[in-house]
Amino acid sequence: MVNTRAKGNRNQRNAIKILEDQGWWVAKVEVGGKFVKEKDMYGLFDISAIKETECLWIQITTNTPHTHKNYIEFSKKYKIPGITYKQMVYYDRKGWKIFTYKNGLKTTEDLRK
Repeated sequence: MVNTRAKGNRNQRNAIKILEDQGWWVAKVEVGGKFVKEKDMYGLFDISAIKETECLWIQITTNTPHTHKNYIEFSKKYKIPGITYKQMVYYDRKGWKIFTYKNGLKTTEDLRK
């Protein structure tokens, strides 16, 4: 039996390492706790990364992306210069697929083998 929490944490650590290797300064914004209802920043993002004048807000998932609708609406409503919203999905033994949301538009970068 696979421990899904451990798997998710491992994928999150891998994503953070990838970003740090690219020069990003990464902070985990996810809040833990038994009585915490909203664990992610704004209910959408797990980590934040900054580099010079850019900022990324990123959701990390495994095997299945979250619905794109919420991210598209968020990026349409909050068009903050310098901030890009992303969702990084790790597919077991295949690799990453990255969805970028900017000004209500979605683009995809498929890094799977």
